[in-house]
Amino acid sequence: MARNLYFSEKVRSEMDLYENLVIEALKIYGQDIYYLPRSLVNEDKLLGDDVASLFPHSHKIEMYIENVEGFDGEGDLYTRFGVEIRDEVTLVVSKQRFATQVRRPDNAIEVERPAEGDLIYIPLTNKMFQIQHVEHEQPFYQIENLPVYKMRCTLFEYSGEDFDTGVQGIDDIERKYAYQYKVTLKAPRNATGTASIT
Repeated sequence: MARNLYFSEKVRSEMDLYENLVIEALKIYGQDIYYLPRSLVNEDKLLGDDVASLFPHSHKIEMYIENVEGFDGEGDLYTRFGVEIRDEVTLVVSKQRFATQVRRPDNAIEVERPAEGDLIYIPLTNKMFQIQHVEHEQPFYQIENLPVYKMRCTLFEYSGEDFDTGVQGIDDIERKYAYQYKVTLKAPRNATGTASIT
């Protein structure tokens, strides 16, 4: 037997109400988190990677940290090379808020959704995470609507990226961990030999 014709889940007003309730819940229970879109400087066409990535912008947006008992992942591993911290976090952001905050006409960002490889900075923990996967179909079509992105992120390992966001906590990462070259110039010693002309 087919579904009842008099009940429809595609009512625009109910879809908007559901999305607004999700946004309000994220504003109440979420955290102010910075989203940093990656700009490619010199992309390797063969491997699709860019070693010298640039992060010129940051956008503050409310996101919900889904992990309630601490970070996921393997935690702290002690290896013969030292300690590796493998923290992971799952974040939820509203599609509508992402569109209004990040995809504004006055900025140069042309992303449709949060992209894998972009960074997330959580000021609460003072940690930077890299987006590994963006799930866009969870919760799965409630009221024929997909109001959020769910991002699975791993702890970011700094490897020479350039941060020029204007946010001190983010830009300090580059100042602390970037390679620094010290060039010392010394004046040459005076010559002590004599020259004779014949």
